[in-house]
Amino acid sequence: MSRLSDLPLLLDSGTTRTLERARSADHVVLTGPAGCGKTAVLHTFDQLVLVDDGHALADGEVDRLLEEVVAGGRLVVAHRPWPDHRPLTRLISGLPGTVVRVQLRSLSRAHVRSLAEHVLDAGVDEEFADRLHERTGGTPAFVLDELSPDPRTTFARHFDGLSVAAADLLLARALDAPFDVGLLATVLALDLHTVSESIEALRSAGLLRVDGTPLPAAADAIEALAPVEQCADLLRKLALAQVEQARPVSAYARRLLEFGVTDPGLGDVYAAAGDEVITDDPGLAARLFAAAGTGSSALLARARALSGDLDGAVDAVDLEHADADALLVAASVLTLRGQVGRGGELLQRSDNGLALGFAVTGLLGAGRLDEARTVQFGVRSQPARTLTDTLGHRLAGVVLDSVTGSPMTAVAAAVATAGVNQSGSRASVQPDSPTALAALICVHAGELTVAKSLLAKAVQADDGKGLHAGRHRLLLAFAELFTGDVDAARELARRNGRPEPREALFAAALELGITRRAGDLRALRSAWEPAQQALVVHPVDLYTLIPLAEIAVAGARIGQYHRVETHVNEAWSLLAGLGDPPLWTVLPRWHAFHAALLLGDQPSAEEHLAVLEETAREVPFARALADAARCWNSAGRGEVDHAAVEAAAQELHAYGMRADAARLAGHAAMHTTDRRTMTQLLDIARQFHGTPGQGAAGAEGLSDREQEVAALVRDGLTYREVGDALFISAKTVEHHVTRIRNKLGAKNRRELERALEDVDLSAVR
Repeated sequence: MSRLSDLPLLLDSGTTRTLERARSADHVVLTGPAGCGKTAVLHTFDQLVLVDDGHALADGEVDRLLEEVVAGGRLVVAHRPWPDHRPLTRLISGLPGTVVRVQLRSLSRAHVRSLAEHVLDAGVDEEFADRLHERTGGTPAFVLDELSPDPRTTFARHFDGLSVAAADLLLARALDAPFDVGLLATVLALDLHTVSESIEALRSAGLLRVDGTPLPAAADAIEALAPVEQCADLLRKLALAQVEQARPVSAYARRLLEFGVTDPGLGDVYAAAGDEVITDDPGLAARLFAAAGTGSSALLARARALSGDLDGAVDAVDLEHADADALLVAASVLTLRGQVGRGGELLQRSDNGLALGFAVTGLLGAGRLDEARTVQFGVRSQPARTLTDTLGHRLAGVVLDSVTGSPMTAVAAAVATAGVNQSGSRASVQPDSPTALAALICVHAGELTVAKSLLAKAVQADDGKGLHAGRHRLLLAFAELFTGDVDAARELARRNGRPEPREALFAAALELGITRRAGDLRALRSAWEPAQQALVVHPVDLYTLIPLAEIAVAGARIGQYHRVETHVNEAWSLLAGLGDPPLWTVLPRWHAFHAALLLGDQPSAEEHLAVLEETAREVPFARALADAARCWNSAGRGEVDHAAVEAAAQELHAYGMRADAARLAGHAAMHTTDRRTMTQLLDIARQFHGTPGQGAAGAEGLSDREQEVAALVRDGLTYREVGDALFISAKTVEHHVTRIRNKLGAKNRRELERALEDVDLSAVR
């Protein structure tokens, strides 16, 4: 591209106009960094004295040129803007007549796009042009190199004139060395003056920007062409220099790992790098801690646990000589795998306040109250030395109070404790999180709104990372399920990965609960086996009563209760061993009451109702559930007290249990013989089920008349009684029932009744 007609491909319109004016001047000075087209422009001038690379002129050459100019010669000189050069300055200042300066600039993004389209003879999209401009800085020669078949090799020609020091400095910057003259001098074994000269040389060559950032195309090329040994040696020196000054080293450590450098002298570098990345990339942190070698076993175990490699985490822990952090990792793995009591036992060996706090929660979870009290006494006797010690003390106190103290006082304390260390939870390995424990306590106490608030904040802070991210999400899903927002629960359940036994149990029970509320009997049977198997794998403990209760109700629904009855009995034994703590007893008894109704076991239903009534003295939530259960029970016998049902439903709704409130009102409506009462109660049911996001779960496929028939059949009415209530014949009712059974996948009347129990028919008019 040496003709003037070709120059628009290399120059912008403003520069082109200046260049045209310069042709009539006595002398012309072309200025611009390397690669901007100075040489191409220079050779478009005819019958003049042409001087390229004026920045390299010696004094003698300047004297000769000035003599030619005095003798009538016209001079065109091209030079780079850096570095300042005295002979060149003397030449330009000594030129007689008019001197026009032409500044050659980098190309704009639009111009780069035009040049690329010309070279490639094809259209180029904006994204490609932007990336090309960013990599080359818009320097025409660099753009052309980047468009060549082998960009890195082609670009290497721009390194030919560099000194060894400048090339080494460019490589150091390409490897993310800080733009610190002193550090670069140390790492490259250069004096400060040489480093400064090298920086100016690289800027003059267009390879280094003014702020010291290497041009991406130049960085890629110099790194690709440099020997691996040189890169590794430079990275090693950079990493050691950085760690000595307590500066970030993970970028260098990562590259050293890629090069396979396992120098024992880099132990501090790899350990520091692991600490830097453990929150965002625990898998990389584990590799770094492994490379760090001796003294990093606890760190390695923590990183492996956070990355999901629990087997590797346990392998990294030497239990005989484990410190508090290593014991926490081992106990966390045991707890995640269902051994909450074993985890508590292990942590008793620690002298760390946080570990001892989790020892108390683990022992309580296994129903070992006396041992938990003994450990708690020891915890209280030790002053808290750190924030984590304080957290451990508070956790132990909160969970113990939830079992032996005032339930509502424990709720307040739990909420205050939740989120204490949420900012660091993504990088912590603990058997449970304060937020999860607080949320469990809140759910059991009926404080669903508070639990949802705590868990929603935790889920947001987790951002899908951390050992307990899945736990927070599943607990939030259960809270949504209990409030009747099945869609929200389903959405949260979808984001569950491959959990360990504890979270697998919650996930399977959640799926079962969602399916049961949809009223799809076939899907419920399909979801049953995974849930039952998850229950077999995970021993019963205090913190898994919610999924156990959900599985038990589903088992009663599909005739499989006998397969979970042993687990349910273990739960009652565990609670009895803890003194039947009211807070933890309420919700399991509520579910057990409904399971008993499904099984037709009236004595057991009465027993659970009696416990709810007794517990109501200490837990307000129990009073609401007891009143609702009493109305439910009475309605089943045809005794419907409109005022009592409405009050109980209102109370359930106040606790956030919208679906249960609607079901209670609908259940009572179908068992009253008073048409006015039926209408009023159905209106209440519709009102409670009208909450945004709630629909007629499982009833969408039924017509209005089929829903009316289904509601009465579900409540045990005969075909004749249904016909009398709806003013249709018993034969017509039979036809409706056949269609309903087919739609719900029920084989007989008993299966139909079970399927209808959880179908939302509250909108029946």
